[in-house]
Amino acid sequence: MTRYLLDTNIISNVTKPVPSESLVLWMGAQADEDLFISTFSIAELWRGVLEKPPGRNRGELERWFFGPEGPQTLFAGRILGFDEEAALIWGRLTADGTVSGQPRSALDMVVASIAEANHCVIVTNNEKHFRSVAQMVNPMQQSH
Repeated sequence: MTRYLLDTNIISNVTKPVPSESLVLWMGAQADEDLFISTFSIAELWRGVLEKPPGRNRGELERWFFGPEGPQTLFAGRILGFDEEAALIWGRLTADGTVSGQPRSALDMVVASIAEANHCVIVTNNEKHFRSVAQMVNPMQQSH
């Protein structure tokens, strides 16, 4: 059984009016219990809602976010946090980047460290952010 940590860009794509067909097919082929999100993705999604100007669209996004189709409900029991183990991995990943002369995004390394600490493969459309630091899959670049 492979466990997958969905990056925020994957969650955002799936909620679009017309999501990536290859992503939808890939998601449909996975067991729900193997799909996880991070607390960091919840923060990024909520930030995206709050950055919208007040009005109908923001209200719809708030209802979605807290409703039965929102991330906290859909992934209840499968939301992974940045804990002590992830913190130690984050330190290693960011230090390795600095020492090698290729600094890494601190925020992307939060996601990578949560994935590694929880034995997950990252599902992302931002391969360059995680190349050489984590196992990953990009269903939007695969043909199924």
